[in-house]
Amino acid sequence: MTAYGKDEDGIIHINPFICPECGSKDETLRGYELFLENVDDESPWSKEFQYVNCTQCIRTIPGSLAYRYGDDCKNYDDAKRIWKEKFRNLLFEHLRKDTGIKK
Repeated sequence: MTAYGKDEDGIIHINPFICPECGSKDETLRGYELFLENVDDESPWSKEFQYVNCTQCIRTIPGSLAYRYGDDCKNYDDAKRIWKEKFRNLLFEHLRKDTGIKK
């Protein structure tokens, strides 16, 4: 899912993937449902329905940050800030770094 947004003039913009961890634009691995089981309601992952696996830094990125959609994430600076504050240290990765294949 690539996010689309309208600006104040009604012009639609496509938000391409940008990893808030490393800045990569390679989105070859992505999913559309949360892969975590038994996620605590307090976890920021509990509100995410899409994830993207960055092939550069091998991090699992919430779709709302990867494509910058939602009320809190309007630009790349917002995505980087939210990533650092809420997601970076949770380490919900499910790729093997050596092959890029699911565990």
